[in-house]
Amino acid sequence: MFLSELLYPIHPQKFREEILGKKYHYWRAPVGASNRYDSLYSWQHFEDLLNNWRNANHVQMAAMSPEGKPKTGHKWDKVRDGNLTKADVYNYWRHGHSIVIPFCEYQTQTLWTICNTFERQMPFGQGVANMYCSSRQNAKTFEPHKDTTENFLFHIDGQVQWSFYKKTDDGKNLKKTDEITLSSGDLLYIPIGLWHSTKPLGPRLTASVHFQPKPEKLNREKMYDWYRWFEYQREVKI
Repeated sequence: MFLSELLYPIHPQKFREEILGKKYHYWRAPVGASNRYDSLYSWQHFEDLLNNWRNANHVQMAAMSPEGKPKTGHKWDKVRDGNLTKADVYNYWRHGHSIVIPFCEYQTQTLWTICNTFERQMPFGQGVANMYCSSRQNAKTFEPHKDTTENFLFHIDGQVQWSFYKKTDDGKNLKKTDEITLSSGDLLYIPIGLWHSTKPLGPRLTASVHFQPKPEKLNREKMYDWYRWFEYQREVKI
């Protein structure tokens, strides 16, 4: 995979010079290609992971306190807090709390390849892929915030309304500066430090692939072929 494929029709050099670190930018899906990110992750991946609750260590929930109580502006984490059962999380999910699945970059070959492509061809450190999942319109997400990473949001399924903000002159409040709606197959870039928030317009599945500044050395583990090699050998023997 080449960076020029991911950023098309913008040339990577133009992206580096005119967009990277300066402003948000979005790419609409080409006509007939709203499914172009389907191979990144799926609702079936999501369901299989959460049903395997004992081994699903990396699960977070928006608008939920560490104590496991609904609370705006907070985030519950299974590893850190661990006080909600599988049934509790399912109930909150059904009632509109969004779920985040962090560290998905090794769950599919496509996510790994996207991370690896950006790391090798952009001034980025190691990438991480988080999956943002909502079950209905106006599902509870996160309050307006800014990140310390370069973020690329791949819209796999559903529509999301994105709002962008800047600090008021006195620095005490946020003022909305722009609003866009993105759909399946669209891609959004958000630079470090840009205030933003989301509002799902229905069920949605969005992959956030984000990167720290480039370190001296990258340590991206390989993806191995664990079974196709012997399947091929069996076919040859036949």
